Amino acid sequence: MTSNNSVNKAIGLLQLLAGAPRPLRFTDIQAQSGIPKGTLHSLLASLEASDFVARSVAGYEIGLGAFQVGTAVRAPASLRSAASPLLDRLFEEHAESCHFGMLHDGDVVYIDRRDSSHALRYASRIGTRKPAYATALGKAMLAEHPDEYVEKLYPETLPALTPTTITSRSTILEILGRVRRDGYAIESEESTPGVCCIGVAGRRNDLVYGVSITVPVQRAGLDDLPTFLPALNRTISLLDRTLRTTEYFEPTGLGVSPPDDAVGW
Repeated sequence: MTSNNSVNKAIGLLQLLAGAPRPLRFTDIQAQSGIPKGTLHSLLASLEASDFVARSVAGYEIGLGAFQVGTAVRAPASLRSAASPLLDRLFEEHAESCHFGMLHDGDVVYIDRRDSSHALRYASRIGTRKPAYATALGKAMLAEHPDEYVEKLYPETLPALTPTTITSRSTILEILGRVRRDGYAIESEESTPGVCCIGVAGRRNDLVYGVSITVPVQRAGLDDLPTFLPALNRTISLLDRTLRTTEYFEPTGLGVSPPDDAVGW
């Protein structure tokens, strides 16, 4: 399949801006993208004119046009609608950061979140992607697939996100075997320094999704994380039941309520 070079570069710019924690100046974009200045000026101007990119004194960032297109993707929007009230209840029970995500091309894509009210907390950005092998949520979702699937996704040696990231695919496969046995995944400081996480997953046909709780290591360690498991299992079980309603994947069904007995856990 042939591709358009300008379109590829424009998509690359959008992905670069989407992954940045703050607006990027032109010089930073040029340095990170490697696109010649003249071409970059033209691409950014076109993206700004279509509202896919917004420019301010702080630099360039994703615009409302990209948001409108992104929120039109049916499956994530449907999943988020289904998970939202359940994520609320999970947060109310534990008051720690809760995340809901999907597995896509070997990455976790964060679809929704609830941020801890503690002064010391961790929060990801909705829409952020992280390599699934480095996160508890991602490992839980990877375990929904056979080893052959994971072997095709990743090389034997994996990039490290932190000094404690597990970079051996063989070791990841061993961990996924334990995840399938135990029904949950955990990690400590493998994707983000200073936090640990526990995650569980579910699936509907080819869609794999999951929920997790993330806690600073000052408040919990790996041995403490299973205390969150009953609430996580209830959440994913109710979400699985809710998603059996096929209307969630139809344009008219984005507002279907969770099962009646979801109330009160």
